Amino acid sequence: MRLDNVNSHFLERDGVRLHHLDWGNEDRHPVVMVHGSRLHAHVWNDFGRRFRDRFHIIAIDQRGHGDSGWCKKQAYQLEDFYQDLRAVIEAKKLKRFTLVGHSLGGRVSIMYAARHPEMLEQLVLVDITAGRPENIAPNADLSRVAETPPPRDFESHEEAIGYLGKLLSRAPAHMIEESVRRGMREVVPGRYTWKYDPALASNRRATPPGVNLWDMVGSIPTPTLLQYGSVSQVVNAELAARMAATMPSCKVDRIEDAGHALFTDQPDAFAESMDRFLGNRQT
Repeated sequence: MRLDNVNSHFLERDGVRLHHLDWGNEDRHPVVMVHGSRLHAHVWNDFGRRFRDRFHIIAIDQRGHGDSGWCKKQAYQLEDFYQDLRAVIEAKKLKRFTLVGHSLGGRVSIMYAARHPEMLEQLVLVDITAGRPENIAPNADLSRVAETPPPRDFESHEEAIGYLGKLLSRAPAHMIEESVRRGMREVVPGRYTWKYDPALASNRRATPPGVNLWDMVGSIPTPTLLQYGSVSQVVNAELAARMAATMPSCKVDRIEDAGHALFTDQPDAFAESMDRFLGNRQT
């Protein structure tokens, strides 16, 4: 597996040690990337390799995920993730950056964009909207129809690669391997499991009281790209159309033959869509 010259950084907020990856080139336009539920910052590595020379890419491990700490209070609501994102952005002293969020990370990004529009130049929502498809129960855990299996352990990385490869049958084999090797931890000698807090499996990420995400997206003036997979179970054409009609400046890209994890299913198409939206900015 290819090794990258990427720096790990940590900060603490609310008693939780937060980790993020920094791909360097601090003089370039910043792109902050926020992963979905039960994933980790390394899911953006393919994008990082492609665009690291053009942008200052920062990929965040949300609390309870990847190399960030677990919250003893099991505070895993949208407001908690939003406050963590804000803390990282303030620590990096970012201004006028592009924010990219997938799934849970997308809803966290919606909250940030609605509250801090002056900070953003662009917003990318990866297979997530302010609503849910009608055929999904209100209390459904969206990650269960996404890319991450429920908690279990394996004898080896190879066993986990085979298991995840069956779930992500469209994805290139090398991306499955990297996601597993970067996203697993050894629980006891010879047994490996996913690198996230098991409490996330049963902890619903609720919006704060009185917050309506449709109202939020309607207030966001930032030029926005909504990407969704043609076979996604989380975003459909109706929801995408509603987002385009609700947001003041929203462009929609449908990624063919891709599910919820569209950046893994179709990494070339994801990169091409991002390139079109981000343009040829060099600084």
